Amino acid sequence: MTTLKAEFGVATAVLWHIVPDANGAALCHRLLSSIAEVRPMTDADGEDIEVSQLCPHCRTALERAPRETDDQS
Repeated sequence: MTTLKAEFGVATAVLWHIVPDANGAALCHRLLSSIAEVRPMTDADGEDIEVSQLCPHCRTALERAPRETDDQS
């Protein structure tokens, strides 16, 4: 399961990174604190977390990742 993890910057600006649970690094390869705030991917719907708050490198990596299918063949 993939989650969002916060990176806090100057003046409390937040950048959310996409982090696979099995790996401590974000899709952009940034290592984030193990105690960083975590949110579910469903919060990246534009209502809870705006697209502009998502790491652009993580977004690109997610868009390029192969999609899992439900095919049982």
